[in-house]
Amino acid sequence: MTPLRSRPSRLALLGEVLATGVMLAAVAAVLVPERSTPQPAAVTRFAGPTASQALALTADNAFLAVANADNNSVSFFDLRADRNRKLLEVPVQTEPSSVAFLPDGSKAYVANTVSGTVSMIRTNLANGVVARPVPIKVGTEPAALVLTPNGSKLYVANARSGSISVIDTATDAVVKTLFNIGTEPRGLAVSNNGDASDLDETLYVTQFLALPLPGKVDGADDAKAGRLTVISTGSDAVLGQVQLNPMADTGFKALGDALARIAPGDPGDPANFKFGTGAYPNQLAHVALKGGFAFLPNTGASPNGPVRFDVNTHGLVSVVNRSTLLDAGQTINLHRAVAQQAHPDKLFVTQPWAMAFKHGADEGYVLSAASNHLVKVALNPATGALTVANDPLDPSRVLQVKLGKNPRGIVINATDTRAYVLNFIARSVSVIDLGSVPEQVVATMQSARLPTPGTLADKVHIGKELYNTSIGEFDPPQGSSVPIVGRMSNRGWGSCAACHTPAGLSDNVVWIFGSGPRRTISQHTDFDQTVADRSVMRILNGSAERDEQEDFELNIRGVSGGQGLIVLADGITPDPAVFNLTPLASGARKQLTVRGVGAWDAIKAFQQFGIRAPISPVPATEPDVVAGRALFTAANCQACHGGPQWTSARVRFTPPPGAAVAINGGQVVGELRNVGTFDLAFFNEVRANAGPPLGASGFAPPSLLSIHAFPQVFLHGGAATSLPQVLNNVAHRSAGTGGVDTLSNPNDRERIARFLLSIDGATVPVAN
Repeated sequence: MTPLRSRPSRLALLGEVLATGVMLAAVAAVLVPERSTPQPAAVTRFAGPTASQALALTADNAFLAVANADNNSVSFFDLRADRNRKLLEVPVQTEPSSVAFLPDGSKAYVANTVSGTVSMIRTNLANGVVARPVPIKVGTEPAALVLTPNGSKLYVANARSGSISVIDTATDAVVKTLFNIGTEPRGLAVSNNGDASDLDETLYVTQFLALPLPGKVDGADDAKAGRLTVISTGSDAVLGQVQLNPMADTGFKALGDALARIAPGDPGDPANFKFGTGAYPNQLAHVALKGGFAFLPNTGASPNGPVRFDVNTHGLVSVVNRSTLLDAGQTINLHRAVAQQAHPDKLFVTQPWAMAFKHGADEGYVLSAASNHLVKVALNPATGALTVANDPLDPSRVLQVKLGKNPRGIVINATDTRAYVLNFIARSVSVIDLGSVPEQVVATMQSARLPTPGTLADKVHIGKELYNTSIGEFDPPQGSSVPIVGRMSNRGWGSCAACHTPAGLSDNVVWIFGSGPRRTISQHTDFDQTVADRSVMRILNGSAERDEQEDFELNIRGVSGGQGLIVLADGITPDPAVFNLTPLASGARKQLTVRGVGAWDAIKAFQQFGIRAPISPVPATEPDVVAGRALFTAANCQACHGGPQWTSARVRFTPPPGAAVAINGGQVVGELRNVGTFDLAFFNEVRANAGPPLGASGFAPPSLLSIHAFPQVFLHGGAATSLPQVLNNVAHRSAGTGGVDTLSNPNDRERIARFLLSIDGATVPVAN
């Protein structure tokens, strides 16, 4: 590889790095041209299986690397003798999401999701030397990477391409691309058979979103299943896909059963909580291997109505038998352990995101990304069953080790003495002493800088913090020095990200809500990102019921059971009337603040500026895409699906709606379009209260922006499983041409579908 330039002086290098917004943590650490770094002769091997994470250890436990997604950098730390010292922060490309070390630490690899590259960085960290990153082109949105235990192969999960890039680490070239992996490959892990080769090892790949099960109706608690793809590292052949089954009984009871048309009873009578609930595994971002089993932490979806905080989402860990490649039937609901604890002070394990096991014991740790803690689990090595551990100093409660904000990655050293946890929002690493009783955080290392207070970046960051937390910490009310804590949900059960994913997108779930079956909307489509003052917002919800983001404050109260963020003059009491009041900007409503920033102002800033549209793998220049765009335009599809947000649905008034705005059943009638997609005879067309749903008057047209990222669930109730199926509806496809069907040719419809799959943030919108 060619050096970028001759080795700079440390002073010149420091100025260069500071100019890019990246700090050198110590003058002893030097960034040098790629070719000048000496390579160790010895090659070691990781002691256990490997897994994709946003942080990585060398095999000798001496050094740690951390990917800083919001800073476009990777940080290196010296862990020797518990120094826990940051050595260097190196700029990489855009949105680094995963990092891996060669076993001997001579190279680090970083997946850059937006750039579609892997940065290869040669390192000699013992001497404080790191080479300049060299990019390797891979697929669309590489979200994770993992090395085989001997370091010979690097596997890269390209989330939007639905593929795996295989990199030979001797040449740092892509030698193969694996397809037929499934939708949105995300978490990776490789088994370790302990020999020098990688021929008999196995790669496990999670598919992030659950997919429909045949014969099931969307909106049911067993409508979908998770998927785990299994690949041989010797042949790189797909060995099969494991179906992660829904959990038949979450252990929590509902007040009614919407799909069975049983209305909810009085919540004041405990006897009315008598309807069993299930949940299917979703948001599968990680896989951990231990013994004969694979473990997949996830957010279980329980979408059947009625809506209530303790039956909507669940903190699950699914278990796969690696010998049979079948679901082991040992799925655990971590929420259940908290609910059963005797101690009344309960904090639920919301959004289990990652986990790791000790090497020398049948014990592991699961991160609760939304509730900012980890729980300890004991493993039955014969069955794969997990048991949540209680606090040894207080057996009446679950052991929960408090961490920084939004923990999303965990690694354990080879001696089982330390665990290192990446706190994503805090941009820090917690160092946990695993030998203490109970385990405790003994140090915190800052991995990257936080935004400058008072800037737009700071406001967006605060909004991301609130979006991803089930707790929330707010400024004290006037006259007090005690922060306001815990208003985002009931005892930490629920967060915005639990349904919209941490990226602010859709979890692809059809929920039986108060208006009827509604697929979760991806919030990268809420605002026209070209308008700085957020004055261009689409009408919200499929039934055009909400005209302000503040209206969703009711979701915090109703769906998550929290106290909310919009308050009365005392700064604490929830405002009892949130819907259709004078807009927040007028000062008629008071909102909680975080570090002086209004909570809802921050959430809206995150939704507009912090949520990006997924990148399409389909080239805009592909002939079928070009032809499909022309057919789309000729059929006047843009009448409903045109404009900057790829939808005609807009808020065309300053909220609240005045007398000139027609309202019917809470819907803004002028934004509804009836195109034949509503069928009252369909089984899931029911409200959460078991009554008839909204939809006869039509729906607010959904955005087409990046619909490629949300597979097999289309239309408001999930009735279509593909775009060609959506276009088979004659009334729908001819709505823009006065009922004249210009798309009777199935080949034309296939071309339009291909065009729709190409739409992302870089696509020039069709004007409406």
